[in-house]
Amino acid sequence: MRAALMWTINDFPAYGMVSGWSTHGKLACPYCMENNKAFMLTNGGKASFFDCHRRFLPHNHRYRKNRKDFFVGRVENDVAPPRLAGEELFDVVSEYGEIVFGLQSGKQKFPGFGLTHNWVKRSIF
Repeated sequence: MRAALMWTINDFPAYGMVSGWSTHGKLACPYCMENNKAFMLTNGGKASFFDCHRRFLPHNHRYRKNRKDFFVGRVENDVAPPRLAGEELFDVVSEYGEIVFGLQSGKQKFPGFGLTHNWVKRSIF
């Protein structure tokens, strides 16, 4: 017997559980990954993604040139980070070892977690 998952409807934290990419902290964006522009708020110490995703818009989009509604005086000229193909993503995740689940696992993290990546496990897919 075989089964196939055709689609799911999830919220953002569930996306993190399914994909294996932690959706918390400065590296939370699964599209930008380590190429994000998030910054830490000075008083709250939380990551903010305000005005980080205008670079995904087409270069001639009016929001890229908007100087008053986003960061004051800033025009977005950066290009979007490259989208990784499935094979490329698999190669990245394969570099990390196995994670032990259950009561014996303790607090395990892949080397570089939170600094260069946010992978917490291999995806279930």
